[in-house]
Amino acid sequence: MDRSNAAGTTGATRVTGVTGATGTTDATGTTDATGANARALVPTETYDFSFHFEMGSLMVSPVHIRIEQLRPFIAAHTHSNVSYEIHYAYRGRGTVTVGDNTFDVRPGVLYVTGPGIVHMQVSSPDDPVIEYCLYLNCRRMACRADDPLLLFTDTTFWIGMDDGSILELLTRLIEDNRHGQSDTLLMSETLLRLIVLQLTRIYRRDMTTHAKKPPLLTRDSFMPILEDAFFYRYSTLTLNELAGLLNLSVRQTQRLLLTHFGKSFSQKLTDARMAAAFQFLESTRLSITEIAERLGFSSIEHFSAAFRRYTGRSPRAYRREILARGGPAGGEDAH
Repeated sequence: MDRSNAAGTTGATRVTGVTGATGTTDATGTTDATGANARALVPTETYDFSFHFEMGSLMVSPVHIRIEQLRPFIAAHTHSNVSYEIHYAYRGRGTVTVGDNTFDVRPGVLYVTGPGIVHMQVSSPDDPVIEYCLYLNCRRMACRADDPLLLFTDTTFWIGMDDGSILELLTRLIEDNRHGQSDTLLMSETLLRLIVLQLTRIYRRDMTTHAKKPPLLTRDSFMPILEDAFFYRYSTLTLNELAGLLNLSVRQTQRLLLTHFGKSFSQKLTDARMAAAFQFLESTRLSITEIAERLGFSSIEHFSAAFRRYTGRSPRAYRREILARGGPAGGEDAH
């Protein structure tokens, strides 16, 4: 393991309000995006890592582990070509949609989303999902064809019921970082190694999920910052702000987006806002004006024009189509 920056490399805690695709609310909030009463929100608890280690043919760079209450959804998104998210549903109910397939999420469900996997998470407003989420980057180095750990990077999506082994390791990783001891760094690396190894064993038992790995991205350390910015800050994010988060110039940031996504900043921001717009229109009783405000548009006219350019129809027409098909969108739009 690289220990050149051992001091402060793990156990850096960030406890904030519950953060999701709809913004942030404090831990005592009792109202969700639909305006319905709900149980008190659980604060997000995050432990960041800044070390890496070799494991067989792999270079593993953990980013963070997080306890998070999902409310009400995280819009459809994908991760970089070296990023893997390990989700464990600790409490609550919801769904995860991967491509054209929707899977139920309930306590004990474990799923992994890797490179190039577009996925959307929806949480029940009455029984919101609380999940453990481990985010790590994993790159191949000098590959050995006989390395069994290559199955970990080759598997870009898996879902099933945990047998208890992953929950135990995730819980120990959280607890050790929560309390922080002199050997927390060493313990974190050990637990992370065991998580990767145990997942590889699980995949081997279910080879039907084996998927082809996309080509690797360079400069993968920027990708978690880019993803979080567009997933959670789409209502207010500016190009200058994003450049500051990345510690890059505006021009370098524009080049990074074009290289890794083939899109400009404005195109990426529009994609993020429209993904959230679809969910608000389909799943909430918010008016068009309220949705426009939550998405960061200055007026309903600007939102409607942007939505029409993106989809070929107005937000109101889209909601009516959902209702006509018997979709979940409800309530008359007063605006």
